[in-house]
Amino acid sequence: MSSSSRIGILGAGRAGTAFARAAARAGIDVQIASTRTPSQMRYHLLQYAPQARGVLAEDIATGVDLVILAVPQEDLDDVEPAWLAQRIVVDATNRWEDEPLPIWLEEGLASGLSSSEAIAQRFPDAQVVKALNHISHWAMDAPVTEEARAAIVAADDGSAAKSVAALIRSLGFEPVIAESLAAGRHAEPGTPYFNVPATAEQLAQQWL
Repeated sequence: MSSSSRIGILGAGRAGTAFARAAARAGIDVQIASTRTPSQMRYHLLQYAPQARGVLAEDIATGVDLVILAVPQEDLDDVEPAWLAQRIVVDATNRWEDEPLPIWLEEGLASGLSSSEAIAQRFPDAQVVKALNHISHWAMDAPVTEEARAAIVAADDGSAAKSVAALIRSLGFEPVIAESLAAGRHAEPGTPYFNVPATAEQLAQQWL
């Protein structure tokens, strides 16, 4: 990612705004959207993501190649697939035990799919990559150290994986590319390195 790059972030909660702050520190322009209008988000963004520009949710992919999906999984029905068509979509969502999930996501999980595979079926015209979900918003704000924390990049599309890996490297993490989108299940809640610092070797061992 170059310093002139721009990304979209769909979701302006703790995770979304943490991604926005990290991207801004890396010199990346950010546009961010939520269920609220840009004017309704104004003071929220001034406090939590002052360098991000608020846009309407349906415009989140305008002018960008990559969108980070950072909404609660229970709200995924509110995201129209057309908004993310022809874009790389970083699935940074997680499944929480008591969260009431959309029917299509429940059915996908019941059939044996990882959550990202089910999301990829929901957004067939996007290139879905599982990444950033296993790093807490506190870690996103932590100073970059010489020994970068590793971050999984799971995708079926090699080109999309490389683009997301470049973004993650810009944010101060060491990307570890898995062989498939399905491997993203190894970075979901309940796995050994979910919200736990890991080296690249430790992460890779999860799916070898």
